[in-house]
Amino acid sequence: MEKITNETLFELKTIAQPAVGQNQVFYLETAVNQETNTYDSAIYSIDPKTNERREWGIEATTHNNLKVSPDEQRLSFVTTDPKKGESTLWTMPVSGGKPQALVTEKGLGDYFWKQDATAVYYKLAQEEPVSENQDDTEKTDKQKEFPEVKATTKVNYLADGVGFLKEKKHSIVKKTIATQETELIFEHDSPFVFSGIADDQKTLFLTFDKEEEDEWDYGSKVCLLDSQTKKTESLENILPEGTYTFAAARNDQLLLLGNDLSYGFVTLDDLFLIDLKTKAVKNLSKELDVAFGNAIISDFQQKNRGVAITWLTDDTFLVPVTEHGKLQLYRATTQGEWTKLLDEKMDILDAAIYSEAKLAVAYATPTIPSRLALIDLTSGKVTDLYDPNQAVMSQLAISKPEAFWYEGADDWQIQGWYLPPTETKENHPAILYIHGGPQVCYGETFFHEMQVHAANGYGVILLNPRGGQGYGQTFVKSILGDYGNKDYQDLLLGMDAVVANHPEIDTNTIHVAGGSYGGFMTNWIVGHTDRFCAAVTQRSISNWISFYGTSDIGPAFVKFQLLRELDQTEGLWKMSPLAYASQVKTPTLVLHGENDLRCPQEQGQQFYMALQRQGVDTKLMLFPQSSHGLSRNGLPNLRIERLQAISEWLASHENQSVN
Repeated sequence: MEKITNETLFELKTIAQPAVGQNQVFYLETAVNQETNTYDSAIYSIDPKTNERREWGIEATTHNNLKVSPDEQRLSFVTTDPKKGESTLWTMPVSGGKPQALVTEKGLGDYFWKQDATAVYYKLAQEEPVSENQDDTEKTDKQKEFPEVKATTKVNYLADGVGFLKEKKHSIVKKTIATQETELIFEHDSPFVFSGIADDQKTLFLTFDKEEEDEWDYGSKVCLLDSQTKKTESLENILPEGTYTFAAARNDQLLLLGNDLSYGFVTLDDLFLIDLKTKAVKNLSKELDVAFGNAIISDFQQKNRGVAITWLTDDTFLVPVTEHGKLQLYRATTQGEWTKLLDEKMDILDAAIYSEAKLAVAYATPTIPSRLALIDLTSGKVTDLYDPNQAVMSQLAISKPEAFWYEGADDWQIQGWYLPPTETKENHPAILYIHGGPQVCYGETFFHEMQVHAANGYGVILLNPRGGQGYGQTFVKSILGDYGNKDYQDLLLGMDAVVANHPEIDTNTIHVAGGSYGGFMTNWIVGHTDRFCAAVTQRSISNWISFYGTSDIGPAFVKFQLLRELDQTEGLWKMSPLAYASQVKTPTLVLHGENDLRCPQEQGQQFYMALQRQGVDTKLMLFPQSSHGLSRNGLPNLRIERLQAISEWLASHENQSVN
């Protein structure tokens, strides 16, 4: 068997966005192209009865937002031209035929088919056109390329992966298929989410900021837009006070996810049913203590949209729930009855209704990178349709994670996984690898990087300390205002539990690594203990005070997560790893993306410079054209360089004894 390597990333493929039409399952298959340094996605279909596969789409390097029209006659998808900055919405007959470019626009957002399949509604976000004036016309072409000043009066003026947010006009446009006519349906000065179309074929669902004039007021609201009268109606007056987002609609029944913000944005949602005729509201999940949706993290998947809450019949619907590192499926009824349909050790990444009794899914497990399958919603049976990685994976030695529970701080039950080295070896090194978030979780999914470390001879320790999702409201809120305390204890106790059960681990050669919240915690750990022989901190936070003013989520995050404001600098400084840099002795590699606006570059630079001043063995590596998601969807060559840098740093510090 061969070892999985950094470069295996170029051999493996991911499946996403299943869509069903005429008993076929359409899907995207994405490969990482080493030569062009891109992620290339093609459209395929498979017939579950014959297993016949067919390629669709156009000659493009990427396809996205794959859908099938409600009458199952057309396939629709979007391609993007990065040079022009334009996106094109295409349609093509499922029976065969050439694709037709329906819309080509800059700022093209999500789109939805009208229920009778005669038209498509799509969202645009475009800059206001600049009027021609004498000064502009006199500029040469070269002068027109000169840099422009950026100015704003907004609180929310940055977005990771996007940059400085220019003011735009946001609109919804209707395109009629037969006549190719376009009609402006709605226009707004502030951003909103276009969430769907009602079965009445004229009501659109939009989600706005709760208080559009007050950017400091966190939350969102759902509104109904009548596409004929062009008027909007907010649902705020019939709902309990709180924040709400669209979930699903059928006939005159609307499902919303919402909560009262008791614990800020870590408040677990309830699922509300609204009768659009009577405006009656029912909380269907008030007795549950679960996290709806998928909170499981991975570094491998591309273009997955997640499993949506989806109507099955007029009075039942499918609901995804993250619990104990698994994506579980429930059937719920309009009467508030809940039945668990699937409880398997797997991560369901994307789904579409195949029939009333079956679901087409893209899924992964710790040893399966990506597969297309059908799930029987009655029996729970999983029937694989296609595995794009079967040949490659059959030749690779893969570490099989061992799930376990242990007692964390306050004797709380904490879940974790241990990936042993793929080749058994006494006195082997290990890595405590801390996840980001913190309101996410490790789970039953494939992690390319962790498999590489296991192939390189490391045991990899993955823990879900308090603050993460999938273990109830008390668990997820317990970290608020208390970063670096009980969560820190959970992590060290978890490491102790793994070492106790695996005496083959060399306790003098345990490393610590993490990104985002995991980077914060890595910084915190090396400032509070010398138990680790080396550390790798990535896209980290070191100083909550400067984070407040430079991150795209800084003010809201500090307010709701740390329970402090900017004028409470003493408390923010005490929770900042930078305050304890004088205590650091652990050799520490600092990695950061230059375009990271979630945990800005200066956070890593501050920690690096503080370690330099202390004479700590340290190194700073900055990755150009890289936002916060470098390890998951960054430029492929930089993802490889990042993995190589981590491996080299760990290997070069294996023989250094812990103080």
